[in-house]
Amino acid sequence: MPSSDPKPAAAPVLVADIGGTTTRFALAYPGCELHAISVVVHDTASTFEAAIERYLQQNQIRPHAAVLAIAGPLGGDEIALTNRPWRFRLSGLKATFGFAHVRAINDFEAQAWAVLQQNCDVRPLGPALAPSRAPKVVLGPGTGLGVAGIVPLEAGGWHVIATEGGHISFGPARPDEDALFARLRERHGPLSAETLLSGPGLERLYAALNSDGPPLASHEIVRRAEAKDRAARACIDLFVRLLGRFAGDAALMFKAVGGVYVAGGVGVGIAGFMDVATFRAAFEAHPPYAELIATIPTFVVTCQEPGLIGSAAFAEQWLGADYSI
Repeated sequence: MPSSDPKPAAAPVLVADIGGTTTRFALAYPGCELHAISVVVHDTASTFEAAIERYLQQNQIRPHAAVLAIAGPLGGDEIALTNRPWRFRLSGLKATFGFAHVRAINDFEAQAWAVLQQNCDVRPLGPALAPSRAPKVVLGPGTGLGVAGIVPLEAGGWHVIATEGGHISFGPARPDEDALFARLRERHGPLSAETLLSGPGLERLYAALNSDGPPLASHEIVRRAEAKDRAARACIDLFVRLLGRFAGDAALMFKAVGGVYVAGGVGVGIAGFMDVATFRAAFEAHPPYAELIATIPTFVVTCQEPGLIGSAAFAEQWLGADYSI
C-alpha cells in the first residue's frame, strides 16, 4: 500500500515490477506497506543494474533483500527480458548491491499475490457475486497475456501457480469469426491467445477488421473507442468478447469457482467502458459447464501498483523471520 507516513524502523525489501517499457520500484515494509514508489522508463537506463543504482542513490538506502516481478520466462540465475535487451544474473545483483536474498517471480505471480491482499481493490465485472476461499485465476492483457492460478492450502494461506497460459492456441468459436481468424492466420501464422489478447494483439485485431485503413497503436484505438469512433468501438467489443471467452477457458482449467480477476494494462484500461454483458456472455458460453461458470464471480483489479503490492506480499511469505534482518 503506498504511504507517505514516516518509514517504519524495520529494514525494507526492494521490490520491482519490470514490464515491457517501464520498471516500477518501491521499498516494501511489513504489512505490504510501500514507500518511495518510482517509475523508470527503460530508455533512460542502459541496464537494469543502472536503474537499481539510480533508485537506491536517490533514496539513500541499501535494502537487504529484493523481489523482482518480471514479464518474461524464468528459470535459473540469468534473466533475459522478453521485450527489452536487458540481461542480468540474480547472483550478480547480490554481489553488486549486497543483497542477502534475491528472488525473481513471474509478473502475474505478483498480480495473484496482490489480489489476496486487503489493500488491493477490485470491482465486479458483471453480477456482484461474492468471492470464496476456493481456487482463483488472475489474467490480463498488457504487453503480453499473463495468467496465474491461486489455490487455497488446507493448513491456511494460499499457493500461487505461475503459468504460460497466454500462449495456448486460440481460434474462432462463432461463424462470424471464421473469416477474421483466417486473415489473422495468414498474416501472423498459428494464433495463440496472446497474439490477440494483448496490446499488440489489439492492434492486430484492428488491422484485420480495417484492412483498407492505416494501422493504429493500441492507445489510439482505446482513445478513439472512448470517443465513440465506430471502427475502434467494434474492435474493442470484439476484444472484450475474446477476453471473456479466454477468461472462461481459464476458469475451467483451474475450476476457479473462487473468482476470476482481470488485470494488466490493457484490461484495466478498457474496463471503464467495456460492455460487461458481452464479457459475461462470452465468459459463460462454455457448454456443458455454463451453469457452473455462471456462478463464478469476475472482477477487474483497480488498486494502484498491484505488481509492487504482490511482490511485497510474496517477500513476506518467502522471507518470514528473515524479513527485517
